[in-house]
Amino acid sequence: MESLFRFIVKYHLFLMFLVLEGISVFLISHSSYFRHSTALAQVDAVRGSAKKVMLAWKDYMNLKSKNYDLLNQNISLLDENIYLRNMLELESDKSGGNVHVLQNFRYIPANIIENTLNKNDNRLILNAGRNDGVVRDMGVISLDGIVGIVDRVSDNFCTVSSLLNTSKNVNGKLVRTGLYGPLVWDMKDVRHIEMIDIPQHIPVQEGDTVVTSGHSLTFPEGILIGTVESYRLDKGVSYKIRIKLSNDFQSLYSVYIVSAANRQELDSLKKEVGFR
Repeated sequence: MESLFRFIVKYHLFLMFLVLEGISVFLISHSSYFRHSTALAQVDAVRGSAKKVMLAWKDYMNLKSKNYDLLNQNISLLDENIYLRNMLELESDKSGGNVHVLQNFRYIPANIIENTLNKNDNRLILNAGRNDGVVRDMGVISLDGIVGIVDRVSDNFCTVSSLLNTSKNVNGKLVRTGLYGPLVWDMKDVRHIEMIDIPQHIPVQEGDTVVTSGHSLTFPEGILIGTVESYRLDKGVSYKIRIKLSNDFQSLYSVYIVSAANRQELDSLKKEVGFR
C-alpha cells in the first residue's frame, strides 16, 4: 500500500495527464463538431502545460548533476593554476639555486550549511567530513580566495574557523615585496582584515595584492586573500595594514577543502619532535 502511495505521489502529474487525455477522447467521440473543436483546443492547451511542467521537473532533477560537474571542473582549474604557478617559480629560480618542492594538493568540494558573521570567533559548518577524507587543520578556500581552517570533524560534517575569527591566525604575503605577516580580524566588519607586524622600512602601497604564504601545508602558496586598502604606523614601529578581503563571507556557498598529499607525514614528524 505504501509503495502504491509513493508511486502515485511521484507520478501524479503523469497520471493527471492520462486522466485528462481520457476525458478529452470521450468528449470528442460524443460531441458535435463545435464541441470537438473546443475539446481539441483544450486538449492542446493541457498537453502544452503538462509538457512544460514535465520539462521543468526534468531540468530541476538535473541541477544536482550539473552542479557536481561544475564543481569538478573548478577543481581541475585549481589544480592547473597551482601546477603552472609552481612551474613558473621553478623556472625563474633556476639561476638562484633555490629549491622548491612541488606539493600535491587535492580539493574536496563542499557546501556551507551554517555560517556565522556576528561573533568574535565565527565558524562555518560544511557538508563534508571524515568519510570524505577531511581532517583537522585542512584549509578551506573558494574560487575567490581563502575561507578558513577546519577545526572539528565528524563522519559527514566539519566546522571551520573562518578568517573572521580572533583565535586563529593565518600568515599572508605581500606579492610585490614577498614579505609576509600574520592576519588578524579586528571585529569591525566582515569585508576587512588586518596584516600586522610589517616593518616600516618595507614599501607598502594601496592596491598591493595579499596571498597565502605557502609556509605550511594548510594552503597552497599564492591563494588570494585580498588587496591593501590602507595602512598606518602602529606605535611608530611597524605597519598595520587594512586589507579588503577577496571573499564576501555574506554570500559564500560552495567551497573547497584543501588536502595535501604529504600532510600525514609532516604531522607525524611535528608530533615526534614536539613542534607546534
